[in-house]
Amino acid sequence: MPGFRQKVAGFIQKLANPPDPTVQTPAKKVGLDQKRSPQPRSNDFFVQKYLNEQENEKTAPNIVHGRTPKQLPPVAIGTLSKPVMSAMTGPCGGLTTVNRKRRHLSVSDPDVRFIDTIDDDSPPGARDANSNTSNVNCNLLPSAPEFPVPLQKCESTPNATGLTKMSPGDPVAGVVDWDSPSPTAYGKSISLYERHPVTGVPAGEPIADCFAVVARENSAILVLADGVNWGAKASLAARAAVHGCVDYLNQAVHYHHISSTTDAFVALLRSFNAAHNLILEENGMLTTLTSILVLPLAAPRRYVACACNVGDSLAYVYSHKYGVREITQGSHDVHRMRDMRDALGALGPVDGTNPELANLTCAMTEVDPGDIVFITSDGVSDNLDPVVGKFTGLNGVVAEQRHKLGLFRTEDLLRNGVSGNGPPVKSARALTELMIDFVTRLTSAKRHLLEDADLYPPQAQDANPEVTHRAKRKELSGKLAAIPGKLDHATVVAFTVPS
Repeated sequence: MPGFRQKVAGFIQKLANPPDPTVQTPAKKVGLDQKRSPQPRSNDFFVQKYLNEQENEKTAPNIVHGRTPKQLPPVAIGTLSKPVMSAMTGPCGGLTTVNRKRRHLSVSDPDVRFIDTIDDDSPPGARDANSNTSNVNCNLLPSAPEFPVPLQKCESTPNATGLTKMSPGDPVAGVVDWDSPSPTAYGKSISLYERHPVTGVPAGEPIADCFAVVARENSAILVLADGVNWGAKASLAARAAVHGCVDYLNQAVHYHHISSTTDAFVALLRSFNAAHNLILEENGMLTTLTSILVLPLAAPRRYVACACNVGDSLAYVYSHKYGVREITQGSHDVHRMRDMRDALGALGPVDGTNPELANLTCAMTEVDPGDIVFITSDGVSDNLDPVVGKFTGLNGVVAEQRHKLGLFRTEDLLRNGVSGNGPPVKSARALTELMIDFVTRLTSAKRHLLEDADLYPPQAQDANPEVTHRAKRKELSGKLAAIPGKLDHATVVAFTVPS
């Protein structure tokens, strides 16, 4: 079976020399003494299957996106189960390490302008997707209706590391046990950066990503944040964003009546308010944030994934029937080459105390039982880009084709594994482990080059290690550019739709 490189090479050749549909090639009989032409059928199959989206002659469920809940069609939601079946957060304690003085969600302030509303007298273009920042004030926690179940106060005390340690049995962000992963609800964060050959500490510490997944019998909450740049403030922003978002969603969705997808999107957007508010309370910096609610529809055995995102942490669905599709594709222009250094949006104090909501997007798609819904930080999604991964030469390929090739590379990985021999992944945990393993292998050559002890002279280590690190990267920039992969923090969080 031809590998991914062969398939893409055939695709590039087909782009350069498209066949004339008006010319028909006469069929030739092949005798026993004649060798068959080595022309592979996989090239045509690849183009038809992955660029024309005609897999199995069926069309995958549509992805609908917009800026506000009113721009998305309302769909009735079924009854939600409340007990938590599984929950996980990370890395290194994830959202549980943030010390929050909780406020009741019913706290109301008449001066608050919510993320999901616009004043009638707002100037034209106030929420224009092309603007650099939004004029929506997200500094205060939004009001919400009273919940029938009283909210429990969560007390915390600092531990020896300066982080917070919750008392046993106390809920954190609405969950008591955050260390209960399962094959159907799982996440993982690692650093792809090189380790210092003397100290053993990876560059870019601490990991600036944070994730959380809360699975119930027929629903789930998935959240991922990627702190912008390096450092403790970026890591703090990500953890605070995940904590604020999950805490709000656990209460709003499961202790308040959610009757439609419109209600779900209002909850998602207001959870982003809570996330931004907590970042400011904790004095964090900037972070992306992507959150997904997987909910049952009123019709039996039907589910919907409702996503909200700011920044470039992307969400996907992997279907054994339809392949991989990106839920968050409306948050970036797939027809234009993306600058991977630009997160496109962020929560936190971007402009004074305001976030940058230029690419704030709501999106929804129906998902089937057995599908796997997952979110990745750009440390994973960028490494599945055909140019960053250097899977083949892609001169002349336009942005939309590059985006589709990235989805194909992801699907090829999930169906056939790193070896190319399969088997396809069947659980959220298997998907997470496979994707993390893939990006680790892809970037190993870069790390190996940067972990050369000769690049760290002793006198430079003691003088100014940060300057030495920059000088070393500049010296090796040519070699690094020729090696596949991107060094970054890499995170995946996933959930298998109940079957």
